Amino acid sequence: MSTRMLAALVMTFIATAAMAHSTLKSTVPPSDSVLSASPPEVVINFNEPARLVSVIVARAGAPERKLQFTPVAESTTFNVAAPALENGRNEIKWRALSKDGHPISGTIVIVVKPAAATPKSP
Repeated sequence: MSTRMLAALVMTFIATAAMAHSTLKSTVPPSDSVLSASPPEVVINFNEPARLVSVIVARAGAPERKLQFTPVAESTTFNVAAPALENGRNEIKWRALSKDGHPISGTIVIVVKPAAATPKSP
């Protein structure tokens, strides 16, 4: 393989890597979790630094509610403290800007289903 061809392959690899968008790596709790109560926090992890721009919780028949998150700067991990999720299906919708400036978004679904109360003995 010629030096010129090798250089072209290396440049193609570098350009492709530079154009890759940040992607969601994981969340805690994971999407599609069924919990007995609202989690104390939701953690959103990306594969590379991103800038989270909004997080909202949506529920059928209820207005969307904006959630606060930290940090407000570029990071790979974001924390949403005390999301106060209600009983039933909660969709946490996030929007971010990947490191290359492209918008990315997703939804984390968390169902809060309290345990059934045990009947009291007479």
